[in-house]
Amino acid sequence: MKFWDLLYPPRCPLCGEILSLKEGKVHQACYRKLLRVREPLCKRCGKPLTPGAGEQREWCMDCLRSRHRHGKSFDQGRVLWLYSGDIQKSILDYKYKGMKSYTDFYAEEAVNRWGRWIRSKNPQMLIPVPLHPRKKRIRGYNQAELLAKSIGKRMEIPVGTDVLYRKRWTEPQKAVSGQERRHNLAKSMEIRHLPENLRRVLLIDDIYTTGSTMEACAGILKKNGVEEVCFLALCIGYGNG
Repeated sequence: MKFWDLLYPPRCPLCGEILSLKEGKVHQACYRKLLRVREPLCKRCGKPLTPGAGEQREWCMDCLRSRHRHGKSFDQGRVLWLYSGDIQKSILDYKYKGMKSYTDFYAEEAVNRWGRWIRSKNPQMLIPVPLHPRKKRIRGYNQAELLAKSIGKRMEIPVGTDVLYRKRWTEPQKAVSGQERRHNLAKSMEIRHLPENLRRVLLIDDIYTTGSTMEACAGILKKNGVEEVCFLALCIGYGNG
């Protein structure tokens, strides 16, 4: 055991309790309760579809409604878990309570579950969804950046932390319409340093809900010459499957 572990013993990323030496990165009882996304999935965003709800349907309702924007939006995405129960608390602690130690577990799970899919997309770079600088100062870090770096290290893919910049502070967007949300987010993003000949990227974030943030990031990347933009997120919110 390392001296650092004696001072700050590792904690289960799902329940927050201390782990024993034999338990690895997570309590197995907690791990078994995770709500993983399962087929059938939306072919575009990866959201689980309701079984039997339109047997021929391949896209969720959110993606069906946004079909006309696909030329300036993300191409495909994948997620690991439904945003509920222990993982919901885990992500909130990760973002707001300084639990950066959870990064290793999240990244390992992401690569184990979707590593082959990531390879199939052959991204030249992983790009974390940016935080506004003031939010980053308050929080102390950008959780999407930590996650992107950990995944990138495991898969030997470069990470671009200064490609996208969030120039405007956006308040929580739950109370506004989908169109207004997309408009606000699009205005908040800008390109800072886009590598030459960058054509395929994978956006990284913790939670995917309506897709507005991913669309805003993908839209500005495509306007600046990136041809294919996919995303990977840890969790997906419940919605219209």
